[in-house]
Amino acid sequence: MRRPLLPSARQARTLFLAAMIAMPTAAVLSAPAGASVPAAAPTAPAEPDRQPVGERYADTGIHAVTSVSVPGYQLFHPADITTSPDRHPVVTFGNGSYATHEQYEGLLRHLASWGFVVVVADSSVTGDGTEILAAARYVLAQNDNPESIFHDRIDVEHVGAVGHSQGAGGAINASTDSGGLVTSTAVLDLPDPWWFTRPVDVIDVARLTGPVFYLTGAEDPVSTAVPQAAYHAVSPVPAARGRLLGVGHNWPSDGVGFRGYLTAWLRFTLTADADAARAFVGPTPELLADPRWDGTAVKGW
Repeated sequence: MRRPLLPSARQARTLFLAAMIAMPTAAVLSAPAGASVPAAAPTAPAEPDRQPVGERYADTGIHAVTSVSVPGYQLFHPADITTSPDRHPVVTFGNGSYATHEQYEGLLRHLASWGFVVVVADSSVTGDGTEILAAARYVLAQNDNPESIFHDRIDVEHVGAVGHSQGAGGAINASTDSGGLVTSTAVLDLPDPWWFTRPVDVIDVARLTGPVFYLTGAEDPVSTAVPQAAYHAVSPVPAARGRLLGVGHNWPSDGVGFRGYLTAWLRFTLTADADAARAFVGPTPELLADPRWDGTAVKGW
């Protein structure tokens, strides 16, 4: 969603406000037994001399990155995918309204440099999640294709759904409609509920079965503080949230201040990266103390 849709859904506003009134305190919620959570999450506080998580994962990863276009999709992947023995998790990305992958290319390349195979559908109408989920399934199918560069190189058990604005709602829908295929979700500037004007775009975060991270700009008029806190509170899974100070609804293609914690989230939840986990778990999660962010919270670990 590069320009906000006009609000019209009063009923959605009423229902969501009712949910906010009734919602339990976030700190007491815990993950259901079926939630997808990395095993053996670390609990020790960060060592003083270690690079902050938000900075480390904002730096480029170890992989050179290659991009490839196929009908319907753009992919970004580690350049050594055919020679490395590693299997790579998938990240499927949803564009915002009126946007194409070029408007996020710096961020998508950044994620690929950290070992993910990133796929984005050639669509700027992604709110119902079908294109986002289909893109993930496309990559998983290539894992079984002997003629594909992705043959036997995909970690089919770990798939993340990420999106911006309308694509953020689409990432939620892709996750809840995936039957467990999507194991982690992260959303950038998820619109407040009254912005969903198409019935097929309406989301239900209470149906999530894997961990979710809500990121938004603190100056974003489309993703405001109280509804974003409510999304986090009613999510029945391990969840994190935060508002990046000084940032609005649209931002540069490299993801500016979002990319460090977003990358760490995906590394933590899709690869069980213990260093990345320091941002979200333990007695002193880094995200909660970062002065560049407000409205931060974590639960369920």
